[in-house]
Amino acid sequence: MISRSASGLEDRSGYDLDANIFPDGGLRSGELVEIVGESNSGKSLLLLELIARAILPANCGGLGLAVVLLDCENSYHGPFLLSVMEKHILNQAEPTVASTLADPQRLQAIQRAALERLHLITCYSLEQFDFSLLALPSLFVKHPDVTFVLIDSIATFYWTKCTPANLIRQETYHGAHCKTLRKVAREWGKPVLFTKPAHFGSRQQQQQQQQQRDFEMTGLQEGLTQMSSFSGVNPASANATNAGTIIDHRIELCEIDSPSPRSASGDVREQRFTAFVSTREKQYVRFYLIDKFGFNWIES
Repeated sequence: MISRSASGLEDRSGYDLDANIFPDGGLRSGELVEIVGESNSGKSLLLLELIARAILPANCGGLGLAVVLLDCENSYHGPFLLSVMEKHILNQAEPTVASTLADPQRLQAIQRAALERLHLITCYSLEQFDFSLLALPSLFVKHPDVTFVLIDSIATFYWTKCTPANLIRQETYHGAHCKTLRKVAREWGKPVLFTKPAHFGSRQQQQQQQQQRDFEMTGLQEGLTQMSSFSGVNPASANATNAGTIIDHRIELCEIDSPSPRSASGDVREQRFTAFVSTREKQYVRFYLIDKFGFNWIES
């Protein structure tokens, strides 16, 4: 799930990082984004998709911007990021670029140039993670082209912090890091995106997730006759996100067992998921597949 924080800067231009999950003008500077989901729902994969979109040049469907990834889960997979970039290049390259892609070296050159815009920081301990957060301002000064900050995952080192001698609630740990990340986002004007497991965090968020799942099942059982997954809004849940939270965008990713909006061809059963995209005003429902090429958004 992805969340958006109440920064109050509604007049800022947005980055067209992914219109499927940022449909209202894109992702804006200083916003805080939370991606929530169970294991294997695609949280880390979604980050790789967003990284590919950010670092690829404009003539290949990207933004040509630099990002920093704090990898706490050891989830970064270079070969898969290359395959995701290849997908975007082949599908979105401008004609002048596409005509040169028959040469594999041309494709590899585009990928290498894009990877130079990725700053990867691997964190193996809570101390390294906290130090990396403190060092972000220095990184921004040294590399002013860095536009996005991504973290996978904010909850990784919770059990290092929570010990018998130092008990700490998940809500407290989560809230403290959100405040730190929001400060970084607002003071430096960087969109910050982070992941966390669906079970980790406040009880209020868990209640909201259950409400969203209830809506999902109701909508799917009714055939989604009243809304399109790519243009509709869930009125009952539009105000589900607490307006006082510091999260701007919140997106929950979860697998669905009921039929997807578009039936699979033949008898092959595909792994299909739902993404609930919540803002302060609206909630959108998206559907997607995960395959060897990454995320594939589907319409109803």
